[in-house]
Amino acid sequence: MKAINIEISVFCHETEDREKILSSIQRFFDSDIKSAKFEDNIVSGYYGNRIEIISFKATGKVANSIFQRILNSLDKFDLLLLISTLSERLDRGKLHLRIDKQKLISQGKIFLKDGDDVIKVIITLKDSQNLEEELKSFANRNES
Repeated sequence: MKAINIEISVFCHETEDREKILSSIQRFFDSDIKSAKFEDNIVSGYYGNRIEIISFKATGKVANSIFQRILNSLDKFDLLLLISTLSERLDRGKLHLRIDKQKLISQGKIFLKDGDDVIKVIITLKDSQNLEEELKSFANRNES
């Protein structure tokens, strides 16, 4: 399982603390995120509300390091959830994950979440053909 490209993006609504969101992401991803390209765009929501889209993009070793950090941080339940929903999350070599934004902020840990208020992660994999088997093997190694 090798990532060659990764994009992490999050919506920051005007009612949210931008610095709290940013510092939570930076604290979790540590030095890897500092090497990523940072983008910050402001858009208007449906009702004219201000939404900031914060994104980080990385390639090569940095992307792979971030991907490994995510995998190593998932608990057993989330690893099993990822494996069981892999066909819905994988599209043309890209793995789509959604991480619970509020749990990252409050607990400093990542948990998969399907729904709103998430940090979106798109991982371009070097080879996704055997991903399910590799994830199962990874989950079994982390059991002991």
